[in-house]
Amino acid sequence: MNNRYEDYYKLCLGWFIILSTYLLIDFIVIIGGFWRLNNILGILLLVLPYTVGTLYYLLFCKGKSKTFYALGLFIPTIAEKIIIYLLGAYIYNFNILDVASVMNGIADGREQIRRGLESVETYYNYLSSFFSWGYVFGGLLLSLVMTILLGRFQKGVVSKS
Repeated sequence: MNNRYEDYYKLCLGWFIILSTYLLIDFIVIIGGFWRLNNILGILLLVLPYTVGTLYYLLFCKGKSKTFYALGLFIPTIAEKIIIYLLGAYIYNFNILDVASVMNGIADGREQIRRGLESVETYYNYLSSFFSWGYVFGGLLLSLVMTILLGRFQKGVVSKS
């Protein structure tokens, strides 16, 4: 894999690993019947996918720049928050520019579901009820801390070599 797209491939694989871990946790929660444990689901979805992604970058992407690690962790973090936000705005029929209403509607789960999407109501209310400002800022803070730790650890690895 000695071509000019090697870094891009590694970033994409890291994003895929993070997404796969995220979806695996969601499916385990749905199938296992744990979807009413909102706080546990939020913590698992906040910590586990990005920890697995960090381990991938730590083990298989040695000697990369801090920008590489920041892209590897911040893009999935921000994309996840935006997707949940937009999906919540669509399902609850809110204007996407009304941030307070969308965030409260997603967190409460008691808002009126858009007509024609009643079958989504059963799971979406529980699977997105962990989404709050704490989840958003906690995810960004966790990505920042993991990026800093990756950069420092990799700097130590490169200087020893």
